[in-house]
Amino acid sequence: MAQGLDIEMAPLDEDHVRAKITWSEQDVGGGTLVVEVTVKNMKTLPKTDDQLRSDARALAVRFARAFADTIEN
Repeated sequence: MAQGLDIEMAPLDEDHVRAKITWSEQDVGGGTLVVEVTVKNMKTLPKTDDQLRSDARALAVRFARAFADTIEN
């Protein structure tokens, strides 16, 4: 299993996108964390795919850090 972050975006309807975030680690114990998040696009200020990916990446990093802290403690 390769280390890294993969984000798959899938439109749900005209106002929502689902981001499937897969965070993989390859170290002692290794593992994979998968989070699916539904994101609401504001109609007045829709975000580009790059902005949604950036938001999803930031969220994935926060989840991964919280997950790692839980394992260490």
